[in-house]
Amino acid sequence: MEVGQGDRLPAPVKLHFIWTRDIDADRSFGRLKMAHAIRAALSHAFSTQSHMIRSIMSTRSPSGIVRALGQYARSVIRLKPLPLQCILFADTAEADRLIGEIPIDATAVYIDGARCVTLLHRLRRKAPGLAIITDLDDLMSRRMRLLLALGEAPSTGYMKGSMPGFVEAILRSRFLARLLLRYEAATLRAVERDVVRLSDRAVLVSSEDARLLSAQTGDAAKVVGIAPPAPLVQPAAQLLPGQIRFVFVGSDTLRQNQLTIDKLLALWRTHGIVTPLVIYGEQTRNLDLPPQVSMPGYASTIEEIYDGRSVLLSPSYLAGGIKTKVLEAFGYGTAVLGNSITFEGIDITSDYPMSLESDAAMVAVLSDPEGHRRQFHEAAVAGSALISRNHDPARFAERWAALVRDAVAERSAARTQASAA
Repeated sequence: MEVGQGDRLPAPVKLHFIWTRDIDADRSFGRLKMAHAIRAALSHAFSTQSHMIRSIMSTRSPSGIVRALGQYARSVIRLKPLPLQCILFADTAEADRLIGEIPIDATAVYIDGARCVTLLHRLRRKAPGLAIITDLDDLMSRRMRLLLALGEAPSTGYMKGSMPGFVEAILRSRFLARLLLRYEAATLRAVERDVVRLSDRAVLVSSEDARLLSAQTGDAAKVVGIAPPAPLVQPAAQLLPGQIRFVFVGSDTLRQNQLTIDKLLALWRTHGIVTPLVIYGEQTRNLDLPPQVSMPGYASTIEEIYDGRSVLLSPSYLAGGIKTKVLEAFGYGTAVLGNSITFEGIDITSDYPMSLESDAAMVAVLSDPEGHRRQFHEAAVAGSALISRNHDPARFAERWAALVRDAVAERSAARTQASAA
């Protein structure tokens, strides 16, 4: 019997996670925190089991690489070439190994990202009765197009250490990097359409990304935006007496963080800002820092960052997804200074006082934080209200559980209808 092909779906739901990396192996921030929250929410609601699909760079199997390249060649022949990042997970034997691990009585499968499109195709073909939820996180084709418009190169993100050297060499060449971006943007768009077609639900963290993908595919019923959870750890309060400082949180392994860090350093250097700026997170570049700017590395605790006299400074220059650092700061009662891209997908009110578009407006605040204490407090209060309203962890867990139940029910109903016909 094929996976998921029993006459009736079992109760309770039996869900299998398929991750593209060990989500417990690295420090928990950004996407990893979201993955942990999803796993916790669904493990509380259902019987779950986790599996991991290995990339060809982690297995380093010559036969696996040949199979992945063969899969790429077939995709080109079909005039639907795979994005290069999807080739990493295109070993058909690895996909079949995972499918073989999923038992007959499985009800649903959660797939971690569009990079697993080869697995998704094979799983849907071998298990037509299985409910499949693909978590896209961000709309990557949009991210690539925006990087192209900015004249920036893509980053390899968490896979940097496992990428072949020639990829990093390509990214160092402006001409080749732009060719790569054009290719990835076009091919990812087709992959995202396939994900929506083959999955019962495609999930994104941003309502704006979900809106764009719904319009692109014409299938709004399958595309869902679920914002990240953020507990309200402490309510907004006035900044403590003494010197105010600005903080930024993020590693420069992500291109969006590089853009912000470079912009902030330029502002401090150009305008001679004397207010302290502390940039937390592991950095790979050896940068010349202007006075009053420091990079202490990874913070041991969140309380070290949000110490009662800090404001998160996070103007963004690459749209897409939701900036989880913003929600985290709001959850600690902290004001966030950013721009419209910073708050995209976040239901912040139009009168939020610390959303500033121009450099001049931003420099005025950075140079005189003491004169803006009232606005910082108003921003922190608005942020706390946002967290309570839209990002309650219990509500997040309920939304994910309901999404899985709906997908399972619809897949079961469709199978019953097909059998009757």
